[in-house]
Amino acid sequence: MFSNEFDLNIKKVLISYKKDLALAYKATVEIGDLINSRNIDTVIRPSMNIAPADLENVGLVVVLGGDGTLLITIGKMFPLEVPVIGIDFGKLGFLVEIADIQKSAAIKAFFDGSLEFSPRMALDVKVIRNGKNIAGFISLNEVVIAREKSIHARVIDLKVYFNDIWLIDLPADGLIIATPTGSTAYSLSAGGPIVHTDLDAMVITPICPHTLTNRPVIVSPDGTIKVIIPPQAREIFISVDGRDGIKLLDGDKIIIKKHPSKFYLAMSSELNYWDILRTKLKW
Repeated sequence: MFSNEFDLNIKKVLISYKKDLALAYKATVEIGDLINSRNIDTVIRPSMNIAPADLENVGLVVVLGGDGTLLITIGKMFPLEVPVIGIDFGKLGFLVEIADIQKSAAIKAFFDGSLEFSPRMALDVKVIRNGKNIAGFISLNEVVIAREKSIHARVIDLKVYFNDIWLIDLPADGLIIATPTGSTAYSLSAGGPIVHTDLDAMVITPICPHTLTNRPVIVSPDGTIKVIIPPQAREIFISVDGRDGIKLLDGDKIIIKKHPSKFYLAMSSELNYWDILRTKLKW
């Protein structure tokens, strides 16, 4: 889809940048001046410092940094469903596709209606304890359920269901539930498949499973994944996109399903999905 499908009568733009990165901040000021010249207000914030008030009446978000900066920004802005333009200042990533030298052209193309965007599936994550919903998260990349960070820790035990049908009792270092967007992140490092972002799917990837025949599985986005924490003498945590995390207790249930909203990420006019994949993975 192209930017002409969004409401271009924008009153305010949020510009988020990677803190302590001088080049990103310099580019942030340049973009701010460019947008202000269109009589549009801008709010400039380090990604970690975005507050709810910064998001009021925002019609466009511009992120300068790497994938981590973009994920932090998305975590702060949800449930705001507006287009996001990522300007690449990272070292290895798949989400921010616009090069620094293309930033001005990308902003112009957005307001001309010709900047292309990729709709991305997100995950809705709930933690249920004693029948009550104690935490909720939104994930663009992945949900990770894993043991404490220690090389001396033993494997943890997880019970995994899909649509209330028992899938597996999993002894492993942990489990990743990824979107197609997140399939090239932690899930890929753990041996998961690459899933094109045009698809909607959920990828279930064990982390160092005790049984070597436990392999990644791709399931329908229309179903529900449930993970139950059996009683065990281990510390287990849940983390979402590397930013949110809480400790899980025996008997906790994690419910994961497709979120009804999508995120809209700007696409490079110079590189397609496969170009980026070859470049980033050095194929």
